[in-house]
Amino acid sequence: MTLRDNNALLLVLRLARRRAGRLVLGALALVGVDLLQLYVPRLIKFAVDDLTVGRATAASLSWQALTVLALAVGMGLLRLVWRPLIMGFSRAAERDLRLALFRRLQELELDFLRRRPPGELMARATNDLINIRLASGMGLVAALDGLVLTLSALGFMLYISPALTLLAVLPMPAIVVLTRVMSRRMHRGFLASQESFARMTELVREVLSNILLVKVYALYRREQRRLDQSARHYLEVNLDLARTLGLFFPLMVFFTNLSLAVVLGLGGPLTVWGRITPGDFVAFAAYLNLLTWPLMALGWVTSLMQRAWSSFQRVDQVLSARPAIQDPPRPRRLDPDFSGPAVQVRRLSFTYPGSRQPALREVSLEIPRQGTVALVGPIASGKTTLLMLLARLYDPPPGSILVRGVDLRELSVAELRAHLVQVPQEAFLFSTTLRANLTLGLGAVAEDELWRALEAADLAREVREFPQGLDTPLGERGHRLSGGQRQRLTLARALLRNPPVLVLDDPLSAVDTETESRILANLNRLRTGRPTLVVSHRLGSVAFARRIYVLDQGRLVEQGDHDQLMAAGGLYHQLFAEQALLAQLQGAA
Repeated sequence: MTLRDNNALLLVLRLARRRAGRLVLGALALVGVDLLQLYVPRLIKFAVDDLTVGRATAASLSWQALTVLALAVGMGLLRLVWRPLIMGFSRAAERDLRLALFRRLQELELDFLRRRPPGELMARATNDLINIRLASGMGLVAALDGLVLTLSALGFMLYISPALTLLAVLPMPAIVVLTRVMSRRMHRGFLASQESFARMTELVREVLSNILLVKVYALYRREQRRLDQSARHYLEVNLDLARTLGLFFPLMVFFTNLSLAVVLGLGGPLTVWGRITPGDFVAFAAYLNLLTWPLMALGWVTSLMQRAWSSFQRVDQVLSARPAIQDPPRPRRLDPDFSGPAVQVRRLSFTYPGSRQPALREVSLEIPRQGTVALVGPIASGKTTLLMLLARLYDPPPGSILVRGVDLRELSVAELRAHLVQVPQEAFLFSTTLRANLTLGLGAVAEDELWRALEAADLAREVREFPQGLDTPLGERGHRLSGGQRQRLTLARALLRNPPVLVLDDPLSAVDTETESRILANLNRLRTGRPTLVVSHRLGSVAFARRIYVLDQGRLVEQGDHDQLMAAGGLYHQLFAEQALLAQLQGAA
C-alpha cells in the first residue's frame, strides 16, 4: 500500500499538519524532559567524585540535592505540557478517522455493505481505531523519547569513555536484526488477531440482534458452541502472537543486560586503574540504564506500530473504497413546471453484480403527475429491485429512469431521495422517542402537523393512550410497538414530509385488511394532486389504483385498471382469485 493510496494515513498526516504548532511545542517539552533527565547523572558524578576525594561538604551536597529536586519539578511541569498536546493529537486523530469512516460507510452502496458483516465494520470502528490512537499517541512519544535518549546518552557515554562505549554497544546490532525479523511475524499475528476479533464481534452482534429467534427455537446451546469455537480461534491466534512477543521481549532484555554486564566487567577495572573516575563510572552506568529503556521500548514501539499499520490497512479498505453511487459533476435540477409524467421507466433491464440472471427485463411504465399507481406480482418478480433502482440504491442503465424528464443519474442523490420518498417494507425505528422517529431529519414540526400525519396513518388514537404520548421512548428498533404500529409510524413519518412522489413498499403488511383500507383511503385523500406508487401483495388493497402494473420473473406482463385486468383473465386475475379464495377459507375457519 503506497502512501498516496492510504487515505487513512493521509488523514492523520493532514491533521498533524493542522496541529503542527501544538505538536512541535509538545515535542519540545518532551525533549526538554529528556535533557533534564540526562543531566541528573552528571550531578551524581560530581557528588560521587567529591565524596571520593573528600571534597564534598554539607552545603555542596545540599545544593546538588536541591538541583536534582528542581530538575524533577521541571520534568513534571514539562510533562504537563506535552501530554495534552501529543496525546490530544492522538485522540483527535481517532475522532477524525471515526467520523470519516462513518461518513464513508453511509456513502457506500448496499452491495459493498452486504459483503461485509456489521460486526466486522464495528471492529474496524472500535478496535482498529484504538490501535491507531495508541500508535499516534504513546507510540509517537516512545519513538521520539527513545531517539533523543539514545543519541544523548550515547554522546555522554562517548564523552566519558569511547572504548567502554564501543564495548557496551556491541550487542545492539543484534537487537536491530531481531526487531526486523520478528516484526514480520508480529504484523501477520496482529492482522490475524484483528480479523478473528471482527468475526467474533459479528457473531455476538448477530445473536443479540436475533435474540427472540434464539429463545423461541431454543438455540442458546448451538449459539454458545458457535461462540465457543470463535472465541477458541481468537484465543489460539492471540496465543500464537503471545509466543512471538514472549520470545521477542526476553531477547531484548537479554541483549540490553548483556551491555550492562560488559560495563560492570570492564568499567570497574578502568576505574581502579584511574582511566575514569568513580563518578564517571557511576554516571556511565546511569546513562547505560537510560539507554536500556529506549532499547526495550523499541520492541514495544515496533509491536505498537505493526498493530497500528495492520489497523490502518483495515480502516483504509473502507476509506479508500470508491462509492459506486455518486453525484454527477454538475447535477441537474428538476423543473417544477414539467408537464409530463412524474416518473418514466423506459425499457429497463438490470442484473445484480455477480449474478448472471437479469432481475428486470425490458420494463417500461409510468407514474403520472397525480393519482395512485400500483405495482404487484408474485415473489421474486422484480418489484423490490425496481424500487431500489428508483431510489438509486443501485445505478440503473443511463436513460432508463426519468424523473420529471431528467435521467435520475443526472440528479444529486440528495435531491432525488427528497423528491421521491420511499417507505420500506421493514419498519426500522431508532431507539429514541416516538416524536424523534416521526420527525426524523426534519427538526421542529408543529404539533398539529404531527397529529395530522398520525391520523392519516390510523395511529393517533393509540399514541394518545400512551402515558408519555409523542415523547414515549420506543426502545431498541422500536420494540415497545407492535409490528403494525411500527409500520404505521414509518408511514406517518413519510406523510409528514408530503413528498412530490411517495413510494410505499408493502408498508401495511402487518395490519389487518380493515385498517389497511382506512389508511389507503386517507392516503388517497391526502395525496390528491400528487402521485403515489404502492407495492402490495394484497391485490384487493390496490384495486382502487388508476393503473396497476403486474410483474412476473422480471418482466412487465400486464397493465391496466382493476376491471381491465380482471377481464383479461391473466396473471392478475389468477392471483386475485387465489387471494379471494384464501380469504374466504380463513373467514370460514
